[in-house]
Amino acid sequence: METVDGVVVVGGGSVGLLTALKLGQAGVRVVVLEAGSGVSPSSRAVAFLPTTLAGLDQLGLLDDIRKRAVMCPDVAYRRGDGSLIAKMHWDVLAEDTQYPYALLLGQNHVSSILVEHLRALPNVEIRWNHRVEAVEQDDCYVTLRTSSPGGQTWLRSPWVAAADGAQSTVREQIGLELGGSHWPERMVALDVFYDFILHGYSRANFIHDPVDWAFVVQLDQSGLWRVCYEESSSLSDAQIRQRMPERLTRLLPGAPTPDQYRVEHFAPYQVSQRCVTEFRRGRVLLAGDAAHVTNPMGGLAMSGGVLEAVHLGGALINVIKENGALSVLDEYAVSRRQTFQAFTSTRSTAYFTWMKESGWIQRTRDLAMFKRVGSDRDVMREFLLQFDKLNGRRSRSLTSRIRLVTGMAKRLVNVAAKSMSDCASAALQTIKSAHKRLHRDTSIE
Repeated sequence: METVDGVVVVGGGSVGLLTALKLGQAGVRVVVLEAGSGVSPSSRAVAFLPTTLAGLDQLGLLDDIRKRAVMCPDVAYRRGDGSLIAKMHWDVLAEDTQYPYALLLGQNHVSSILVEHLRALPNVEIRWNHRVEAVEQDDCYVTLRTSSPGGQTWLRSPWVAAADGAQSTVREQIGLELGGSHWPERMVALDVFYDFILHGYSRANFIHDPVDWAFVVQLDQSGLWRVCYEESSSLSDAQIRQRMPERLTRLLPGAPTPDQYRVEHFAPYQVSQRCVTEFRRGRVLLAGDAAHVTNPMGGLAMSGGVLEAVHLGGALINVIKENGALSVLDEYAVSRRQTFQAFTSTRSTAYFTWMKESGWIQRTRDLAMFKRVGSDRDVMREFLLQFDKLNGRRSRSLTSRIRLVTGMAKRLVNVAAKSMSDCASAALQTIKSAHKRLHRDTSIE
């Protein structure tokens, strides 16, 4: 049986590859097992928020991603007819972060960049066409049975990072389930070539409408866009496809006919808010969709996945390379689950609800809220800073750190000033006493 003296990462998507890169750059031996024959062609999640870009920069990925990505300086909120409600500008965070912008790039492109970086690391190996079928563990090792074109193999490792998606075999094998609920609606993810910029759209747009609500975002520099919208769960895939021209005439600005756009990809899917009860079981740790799934509104899935990979990689490095306590892994597990439950799921659910709200009173309140946020840069800044919570308990915005350091500096200055004042008073008192003695001595003489 082969022994991998380091970490086996199960799943060759972005989260798995990011985890492998973090570990590999620290000198940890890593084997990535991926059931597919290569990088998935699906673009899937696309948004990298400012709080995520620092992690990509730390891993040496940001420059390569930025070359291929779409720069996204703002997020627009629009009515069903395309008219603007408000815009949120990332540059209000210029004093809070080195990255006051978002980047948009399909997950397939990001994974390809990751593979390029991983190939440069001799201690990391990616094994395509290796499907994990069984998982067992004891106090020292996790043992995996895999199938590949070469037959069935067994390998073991002290640690396994499971990032094998929502249908995770590893999660099932260790006895964990995704708990939560499904939304009754079906989402349709449509990749389409159409000139939204010509119609004044931003690179990322939320369309608020009780019927024709949608999320519209540019995927890459080729001019491909993603349009996510709702269809009834009672419709078959064939019926959804049949209705597509009618829906796109309403959803796309300019009410185009089918000859004015080109649909590249079409994927109806069920929307869920689900999460496991534990992110760690023994020597297996979960990350990404293997641990939780959420609706796509808010662009939190990819950004959260990046940060999860960085945190998981850091925790394992602490244990493997720095002889850290195993409690570090528990801290990762607890923190990331809390982050998903308290922020990622809650915020994406709020976006999902805002966009399709049908009640007139609540809808009026929501629109007023977005208008207020969009017209006051201080309020806008506080609104956008909320995304820093994706980082979990360890997160602290740059402004918060500056304020903390500034506060400490002020206290030190006050202490020093008081100390100097006390010293000066003592010196003055000494001078006065000496002067009195001198005067007294002179008087005696």
